[in-house]
Amino acid sequence: MRQHGHDHGPHHDDRTQTDHGAGDHREFLDLDAEVFGAQLGAALDLAGVPAPRHVVDLGAGSGTGSRLLRARHPGATLTCVDNDREMLHALRQHGFATLEADLDEGFPELGAAAGPPDLVWAASSLHHVTRPAPLLAGVRSALAPGGTLVVVELAGLPRFLADSACAAVEERCHAAAAAEGWNHHPDWTPVIEGAGFTVQRTELSTPAPVTPAARRYAREWLTRFATLGALTAADRAAVTDLLPLLAADLPLSPRADRTVWVATPR
Repeated sequence: MRQHGHDHGPHHDDRTQTDHGAGDHREFLDLDAEVFGAQLGAALDLAGVPAPRHVVDLGAGSGTGSRLLRARHPGATLTCVDNDREMLHALRQHGFATLEADLDEGFPELGAAAGPPDLVWAASSLHHVTRPAPLLAGVRSALAPGGTLVVVELAGLPRFLADSACAAVEERCHAAAAAEGWNHHPDWTPVIEGAGFTVQRTELSTPAPVTPAARRYAREWLTRFATLGALTAADRAAVTDLLPLLAADLPLSPRADRTVWVATPR
């Protein structure tokens, strides 16, 4: 998902800081789903919506959440909303119903045929929106009685390196990324409450097994960290030296932290 005037670094539906094409970007997002997909499943478990009739993936991007939602709720109508036409085209090729909409303009009209949504899912998409309060108010108005909004954000960029010296380099990469605004978002609790919801906030911290996909994903992150202007020359060189070791030799301990807001209308 690409909204106006935002630069949050390479995660979910952001364009990366480096110049990668749409195919490379989708592969990056698919790696996140393969490595840390269980965490998104845990976030959906918190929603507690057993059998929704209509589910909306708000800022669907490459479809990481869409695939999870379809697998969990195969009997529901699923609407994937985004403003990136390349992403929407890819979603349609995988059988998803899509709606092109700019979330800066508020919650879109979904049409009467599907009915009001019972579940609205917004994973790593709300921080792209210039005016989140009107969007959330629109979600509140559109939800079916008893409906639920789930907002998910990374609490920090994923971590991969297990060796203490390597992990220290990775920590400095995270600090440089934070200095450049990567993954910047507020605590959404007061904004969601202001839109008329009762909110339950939960922190999830999830390890992942060391798989070939995890090694590829670690390499993608370190490659992107090497582009950071705020990184020192010594740390950039250290990152570059680590890249060839990621294929098999470097000890890894993949972990991701996410914050989940489950909201129900007051």
